[in-house]
Amino acid sequence: METKNEKNKKQKILIIILLIAVAFMGAGLFYVLNSNRLETSKTAVIVHTDEKLSDTSGGQVRIRINSAVQIYEDTMQDLAFANLNEGRQLQCRIKVGDSYVYDSGLVKSGDAIQADIVDTSTLKQGKNQAIAEIYNYDMDNELIGQTNTIIDLYLND
Repeated sequence: METKNEKNKKQKILIIILLIAVAFMGAGLFYVLNSNRLETSKTAVIVHTDEKLSDTSGGQVRIRINSAVQIYEDTMQDLAFANLNEGRQLQCRIKVGDSYVYDSGLVKSGDAIQADIVDTSTLKQGKNQAIAEIYNYDMDNELIGQTNTIIDLYLND
């Protein structure tokens, strides 16, 4: 027969094992959610730009994005989000109010997203003011910096 101390010890070990399992599950979920967020959008129309790429060794990055984007049939037609930097990856997340409606994932040096699918469920017809959050990553996917710019999304029939 087990003594009370042995029973308590087994319960403590079981609780510790369960806590470790929950921690590993949480870490795995965090990794999956964040790694997918950085993956380049599978629906984006990506073109390679012929523009000269900027040297980022001084810490500055060069960004291009259209300030007035037309949306037809859930597709941004002229986003023109371009990464014009050597050795950097950029990500564009567009937010209207409290809702994110777009995430480009990582855009490689010299690439530009001309068009992509956008979530129109929270947009109203006509002009929607939005914040484009631009994230700057090194080639190891480490976040270096972030900046915001205001753009207008025009939802058309």
